[in-house]
Amino acid sequence: MTTGATPRWDSTLDAVVVYAQGAVCRRLARGGVPSDGRVRVTGLPRSLDPGSLRARVLDIPGARVTEARVEVEAEPLSTGTPDALRHEVERLSNESAAARGRRNRQLSLIEEVAALRPVPPPRRREDPHRRTPVDAWLELADFVDERLAGLHQRLAELEEALRDIEHAHDIAVDRLERASTDAPPAHVETTVCAVLTLDGCGDAEVELELEYGVPGAVWVPAYRLAHRQDDGSGRLTLRASVAQRTGEDWTGVRVSLATADLRRRTDLPRLRSVRIGRSQPAPAPSGWREPPAGLGDLFSGYDSAGPRPAPASALAAVAAGAAFHAEAGGAVPPPPPPPSAPQGYGLPPGALPAPGSATPPAFGGGMPAPAQPTGS
Repeated sequence: MTTGATPRWDSTLDAVVVYAQGAVCRRLARGGVPSDGRVRVTGLPRSLDPGSLRARVLDIPGARVTEARVEVEAEPLSTGTPDALRHEVERLSNESAAARGRRNRQLSLIEEVAALRPVPPPRRREDPHRRTPVDAWLELADFVDERLAGLHQRLAELEEALRDIEHAHDIAVDRLERASTDAPPAHVETTVCAVLTLDGCGDAEVELELEYGVPGAVWVPAYRLAHRQDDGSGRLTLRASVAQRTGEDWTGVRVSLATADLRRRTDLPRLRSVRIGRSQPAPAPSGWREPPAGLGDLFSGYDSAGPRPAPASALAAVAAGAAFHAEAGGAVPPPPPPPSAPQGYGLPPGALPAPGSATPPAFGGGMPAPAQPTGS
């Protein structure tokens, strides 16, 4: 996307409202509007919520913002190392090498002086033995001791200077490494900006207001009560400790505090009805509910099929009962008319047994006929 033709406006942070969790920031930007009405406002933090961006025109009546979106721009970083740090490291490295060389030369000089020994001249065979001059030996020992004392004192000074130079060199190397690795691995710098489309502004210079929400901000109240002895009044002071990690500098910015939660909905609650009077237990649920639609037509097919035919065991029981009543001298009830077998139910015509015939009851049929009483 080409952004060279779109003018870029710098913005300044004007006010911040800190909630229980999060904050709402207000920025101001001013500039001339191009013919297409599209501008780009820079300076937004990386932590802003893209869905919370709001923009409006302050100084021109009737002008409005028709589009507002958040874009992230990427620019390559300079991969060069600061020259001052590199030169400082090179200078201290050279000084450290020179100090180390002076220390090594001093050590070699000390070794040479410590190796001084008296050497007698070579004696020929015919020469007699000579006595050793003790004074010369003592003078040489005194010279070596005095010389070594001065050399060791100088060596201590050189080693201290070498330690100081090496310490300064280590600090410079650490700074150089930190300066060369503080950039992202991709060597790309990202900036957040707001792309706005304005309408009704013409070519005049306008002032814009941008509002957006950011996380990472919180405030904690602190109370201080001042009271003097034998005094009936006091002074209560409310203070707030504000902490934020939004990536913005809030120095010199108006800060307001709110106890609400920025991420919680602020819809009006639905109030329930309240009955004033004597408390009553809650009614038990009835368990009744509206019958489903079409329940009346559920058994329409069964009702249209007619009555179900009696099984064969029931007919045998009726015949046995009739015989019992005949022996007892009672009136024999007329046999029930044979039911007409509906379509799909009962037995085929002619399958019913004759009255009085012994037919074993079917499995799962009716009860057997009662036993006949014996006469005395």
